[in-house]
Amino acid sequence: MNDIESLKNQTLLEGLNIDELKIIQGFVRKITKVSGLPIFIEGQSTLGIYMIINGNVEVKRKLEVDAKQKMLIMLRNIHSTEIRLTNDGWEHIFAELEANDFFGELSVVEGKKKHGALALALNDTDLFLLETDSIYELEKTQPTIMGKIMRTIAKVACGDVRELDKRLYHALVGN
Repeated sequence: MNDIESLKNQTLLEGLNIDELKIIQGFVRKITKVSGLPIFIEGQSTLGIYMIINGNVEVKRKLEVDAKQKMLIMLRNIHSTEIRLTNDGWEHIFAELEANDFFGELSVVEGKKKHGALALALNDTDLFLLETDSIYELEKTQPTIMGKIMRTIAKVACGDVRELDKRLYHALVGN
């Protein structure tokens, strides 16, 4: 599959036409991460927005918890994999992503210089990276394209908020 076809399948770019995708093609670079290696780590400088071509990515963060919090987590987390105990301590899984999903956008949109989580390749993973500097360049030179991209980010964020609302409701009220 060529880059234009791969770009056409990306959720982040879903509103773009073929000419706009050709412009984006000049701004993205492909990277590959081997299974088990981080794409970025918490505290690392923000590089941009990542789009998964193929593979799976887990986004998570370590939790610092005391004994009381551990008990509450265990009681509320019986049927969930969001929070789990590993050899390195407790961690919170924010997202498990697959082909055509994107991530890293929160750090870029919020203007954060460092990532607040770890993104890990669960298997060999190919990605497109739209670097932060390229995003700023596109804002100046291609505002229509950036408007479409930002609309997609907002739409996905709205879906995430709705899902969080459902999970909170079920945590408070039950099934």
